[in-house]
Amino acid sequence: MTLLGAYIPGTTLLHRLDSSVKLISFIIIFVSVLLSASLLSYALSIALIIILYRAGRVPFRPLLRGIRRFSAFFLTVFLMNAFFQPSDDPVFSWWIVVFSRRGVMMGLSMVFHVLLALALSSVLTAVSTPIAITDGLRTVLHPLSFLGIPVDEASSIISLAISFIPLLAAEGEEIMTAARARGASPGGSSLRERAYSLIPLAVPLFLSAFRRAEAAGDAMTARGYQGTGGRTRRIRIRVGKDEVKALLFSLTVLSISLIIKGAGL
Repeated sequence: MTLLGAYIPGTTLLHRLDSSVKLISFIIIFVSVLLSASLLSYALSIALIIILYRAGRVPFRPLLRGIRRFSAFFLTVFLMNAFFQPSDDPVFSWWIVVFSRRGVMMGLSMVFHVLLALALSSVLTAVSTPIAITDGLRTVLHPLSFLGIPVDEASSIISLAISFIPLLAAEGEEIMTAARARGASPGGSSLRERAYSLIPLAVPLFLSAFRRAEAAGDAMTARGYQGTGGRTRRIRIRVGKDEVKALLFSLTVLSISLIIKGAGL
């Protein structure tokens, strides 16, 4: 079973791209998606994500499953914007609660942007190994090291956090399966009941996360990892025809997004 955020081995164009160029291209596309503010721009963003999923041969099912699991979070984000957004023309107002058309639109926009960001990050992690993402981050953030910022340590932390996502997702599935086998049924008819039913499942999941983090720290210590201290590293960026195409594609997408936003379409 493929999990959201897990690496999927392959030989597609997205898999073969240089890690640094791939990361830069995805950052540019991510900015383009965040600029979406109209139906036309949203439609183009959805079409772009479908193209990326097809190009990387990434299945849609894990993404849809992840959206369904986080439906309560998306609903909370929407309600917070719909009922607590200040407006000069509210439909309903009482104390700090302000329900307005502007709040509803902002709530929908916020949820949609989060969904697009989730979809893009899933593509990136599906076509890149954690090591490749770490190397790409180190290369892209290398100029910050001249300012005294520990780029190597920060890249390693981000890479470990990304690699833990599918592991913890699988662990959560096992915990829920074990709970159902014992006769427990996580969930309920109301949002409060569902939240309370997840508390017994969250405790072992957090304990497992702490154990994995401690084991990873011990392994790095045993191997003598000390960041960039005492090591030399050559920054290499492989730029071939595929990398040039990827950069041109991402810059074209950004240009179209800027034109649409500037024209108010």
